[in-house]
Amino acid sequence: MQNAIHPFSLATDLADYLTEKGLPFREAHHIVGKLVRDCVESNKNLSELSPEEFQGYSNLFQEDIFDWLTIEHSLNRRNILGGTGPKAVQTAIEKAKELLNQISEDAN
Repeated sequence: MQNAIHPFSLATDLADYLTEKGLPFREAHHIVGKLVRDCVESNKNLSELSPEEFQGYSNLFQEDIFDWLTIEHSLNRRNILGGTGPKAVQTAIEKAKELLNQISEDAN
């Protein structure tokens, strides 16, 4: 599924990764911006980088960074009320159906 998305769609997830490791978001955003710019200039996707290449930008990057470079991981991180994660969307659909059923019953 990951190949169906833009190569840098998960860049914000990389900044979030660094933030979870303790780096302020402003610094994480700067690091990821440079990383993406360098990837564009060298015609590489984020998933093509080695752990050592990631660590050249920040020693906070570890092997688990590759877990973050999947659309599934990105979506699952957003399973919050109003989020775009699969569970959150399913919950919103179910609530919308309940509301529509209630409106339909009230109209009759």
